[in-house]
Amino acid sequence: IPYINEGVRMVGEGVEPALVDNAARQLGFPVGPLQLNDETSIDLGVKIAKATKEALGNAYDAGAADDVLFYLFDQGRMGRKANAGYYEYDEKGKRVGIWGGLRDKFPVSDKQPSLIDVQHRLMFSQCLEAVRALEEGVLMDIREGDVGAILGWGFAPWSGGPLSWLDMLGSAYAAERCDELEEMFGQRFKCPDLLREMAAKNQSFYGRFGNEKAAAA
Repeated sequence: IPYINEGVRMVGEGVEPALVDNAARQLGFPVGPLQLNDETSIDLGVKIAKATKEALGNAYDAGAADDVLFYLFDQGRMGRKANAGYYEYDEKGKRVGIWGGLRDKFPVSDKQPSLIDVQHRLMFSQCLEAVRALEEGVLMDIREGDVGAILGWGFAPWSGGPLSWLDMLGSAYAAERCDELEEMFGQRFKCPDLLREMAAKNQSFYGRFGNEKAAAA
């Protein structure tokens, strides 16, 4: 959901939709967030958004993405199953390009973000959820988190998973990048306390949690 939401949010901000999905595919995701939303269906996304908003109340932070999602829903564009979503489809169900009405409703800004900013928004939105799951004890084994992300929704397989990717970046840089993204795009990119602590100690996830003994310590 964070992957889809961040991609959809960017469309609402005026980022070129093709840039969003192509940036994701360049990272190795099998489908971009907009295409994934088409595949899973727009109406399902609306149901999830309504239920999440009801559960979280004021803590709910996906209004910008909802603007796009609910607009498509109101237009009857339910995704691939309806041959109409973010993408246009031919009579055989083959994608033929971004639906022009999307750019009409959410005009593309003259100034577009850099490719790396788009990619980091997509990656960090997912990776920080993995860190928070580890902090809260929802995720008990970092290897399961990494493998589950790759097998579950195709998280950039070359990276080894979200926590492995943060290890590639290094905890110090990852924490610094969180601060930059939070300043530019909001509190959802706030650096988790665990990552901040690891940055101060120059630790990696697999160095700290990579075996049962370390995880129990």
